[in-house]
Amino acid sequence: MWFGTTGGVSRFKGGVFTNYTTGQGLSNDYVRAILEEPDGTLWLGTYGGGLNRFREGRLTPVTTKHGLFDDFISRILEDESGNFWLLGNRGIFRVSRRELHDFAEGRVNSVSSTSYGVADGMVSSEGNGGFQSAGWKTPDGKLWFPTIKGAVVVEPHGMNPLPPPVRIEQVTIDRAALPGTQIVQIKSGQQNLEIYYTGLSFSRPEQVKFKYQLAGLDENWVDAGTRRTAYYSYLPPGAYTFKVIAENGDGVWSEQEATLSIVVRPPFWRTWWFVSLGVLCVVGLTFVAYRLRVSRLKRRHAAQEEFSRRLINAHESERRRIAAELHDGLGQSLAMIKNGAVFGAHAANDLETAKEQLAQISAQSAQAIGEVREIAYNLRPYLLDRLGLTKAITSMLNKVADATQIKLTADIDDVDECLSDEAEMSIYRIIQESLNNVIKHADATEATVAVKKSGREISITIQDNGKGFDVQSKGDKRGFGLLGMSERVKMLGGMLSIQSDSVNGTSITIHLESQNRLR
Repeated sequence: MWFGTTGGVSRFKGGVFTNYTTGQGLSNDYVRAILEEPDGTLWLGTYGGGLNRFREGRLTPVTTKHGLFDDFISRILEDESGNFWLLGNRGIFRVSRRELHDFAEGRVNSVSSTSYGVADGMVSSEGNGGFQSAGWKTPDGKLWFPTIKGAVVVEPHGMNPLPPPVRIEQVTIDRAALPGTQIVQIKSGQQNLEIYYTGLSFSRPEQVKFKYQLAGLDENWVDAGTRRTAYYSYLPPGAYTFKVIAENGDGVWSEQEATLSIVVRPPFWRTWWFVSLGVLCVVGLTFVAYRLRVSRLKRRHAAQEEFSRRLINAHESERRRIAAELHDGLGQSLAMIKNGAVFGAHAANDLETAKEQLAQISAQSAQAIGEVREIAYNLRPYLLDRLGLTKAITSMLNKVADATQIKLTADIDDVDECLSDEAEMSIYRIIQESLNNVIKHADATEATVAVKKSGREISITIQDNGKGFDVQSKGDKRGFGLLGMSERVKMLGGMLSIQSDSVNGTSITIHLESQNRLR
């Protein structure tokens, strides 16, 4: 035996009561109606919680959130067609039992309710279900329900069996009506699509309900109720088919859908030709970038090979120069010293002649010592090791000023202890090469050398007022000296800038970062 109470539903079996409440899944503890199916499934009507299906110990609620007309249910009756008729506070409504089971099993997302009220002939649509029994089914199939103003008799066999035709009346885009057509074209930038539809039923036209679906966007049918307009504020580009069906107010749905084809045009930047053009551009730019990169690497490789070739030639030239100086200069001096010593030995008895030979030997020895020092200085300036970079540069500038007619101006900061030994040597050679170029090629009357230190940055400027040269020239026209300078600065991680013209002369600027080394 099952009992519906204000505290849930109770089962009496084997002398034991088992209670089911909201704690076990009941939607509301106030149970007013119970209907049992032949297989033992129970339907529980609650006062505020809609319907509950009880099967195999599991409760499944169905409420207004799922399409039920009213959550206050005082009576459940079943007609000969398998429909449930329910009495609620808002009137009498009908739900398909099969549809309720489909919902409880998860096969559909909602149910459809058909309601009846004053417009259908009732004196009042408010049911009266405070006492049992709030409704009864007579042997002839009629259904009797109490309301606050008297009884209502429902004849289920008197329902309209005709499926309603459904039509699409109008389509608007951005509130502008479109001419009647089976295909709607939506251009890029257009939004706010509205589709107006209707269903034809003469028995209960105000109770006609609709479901629609936009194939390509909606996965399931949209239950629109009695609303006769579908709204879409935005549709992605693509092709869609709008479908709508209607229910005649007595549970009979249209047998054929009304359809409308909709095509949303993409913006030009999403069209196939634009995407293809973009892909081609990307491929082309990638290919051009690849070719430029390969060309740059080839030029860099060629420059490195040229530099290596010139460096080898320079080394060979330097070896030949040193060999020539040793042979022609130092070798001749030593030979003369030897000959003088031999001649002096033969003239030992002639004191005046011996003194003269010793004087010649002394002078030739001094000359040989000077040549040795010059060769050693060209190989590595000893002043760098003895005095540091600052004084070595100053000494070089004084030597150039004494040996030429160029008016040389110097502004040298103390940059000792700022660079490694290799870096100091490179800086010294860069300044030395620059001054040699000024002396040999510039025809300058004035030159300035500045070595400035600011924080961690060291800047070197060599400037003259000579005739200048073409900075953009490549290969042999620029000479190995400038190429060597560029490579040295690059190895030091610095920046080299050369500006030259026939009016302002040549200016070489180098920027380096101090290494703050300790000797």
